[in-house]
Amino acid sequence: MDIVIVTGASKGIGKRVCLELLKRPTIVIAAARSLDLLLALQQEASQYESSQLITISGDITDASTRQNIIEAVSTLLANQGSKLQALINNAALVSPTGPLLSHSDEEWLRQWQTNIQAPMSLIAQCMPFFSRNSRAVVLNVTSSTSQRPVPGFGPYGSTKVALNYLTAALASEYPQISFIAFYPGVVDTPMNKEALDAAQKFHKHAQSEGLDIDMSGCVEMLQSPISADAPCAIMANLALYADSSLSGKFYTYKDKEMEPYSQKFIN
Repeated sequence: MDIVIVTGASKGIGKRVCLELLKRPTIVIAAARSLDLLLALQQEASQYESSQLITISGDITDASTRQNIIEAVSTLLANQGSKLQALINNAALVSPTGPLLSHSDEEWLRQWQTNIQAPMSLIAQCMPFFSRNSRAVVLNVTSSTSQRPVPGFGPYGSTKVALNYLTAALASEYPQISFIAFYPGVVDTPMNKEALDAAQKFHKHAQSEGLDIDMSGCVEMLQSPISADAPCAIMANLALYADSSLSGKFYTYKDKEMEPYSQKFIN
């Protein structure tokens, strides 16, 4: 069976993608910090008897967590004759938020380690396994903040700009693998609630400082999230069936190129 690694898998988009993948005959390696939430995911996943869920608890920035993921893949490849089909780099931190120059060195470092360093390290560790699969896919989950500056979200947006660039760079250097930057939209998740709170706080900050910054559009967008169903179905199908012509590019769930992947299942 195909093996798919999903980081940030215990809630929100990551959890939903895992459940979408498990509807197909797939082995999902779900990594996240919360052991309790991963146990809850295991209970939900038990309904899919033709698939397998392996959970790994730990911070993705810890080398030991990434090594545990790689060891799980090695064991599966040795014992079951499966192949590593995809890596979905979903784990990310939206914080720190607020005025761009107000953040500590430690806050910047923590966010870049989570949003950039850890995904790149995991990609590198997966490469020996991907070399055995001509259809392998790396799906990097990105954000609309990578397309234009959003006041209060400078550090987060900068990591997503970097992730988009690295996706394209990887595609140019490793053309045998499909690297895709995917924006799932404003989805109803705990991270979206965190972003909404941050946007509302920055709006109050701008007002109190007399700054000519209008956050109303951002707040309204975050107040009207979509269901995770459609974008996560697309993500699952991309992980398993993405065409190589998509590699190196940025897509949103609404793009025309995503229409073939919006079906519940691709045969």
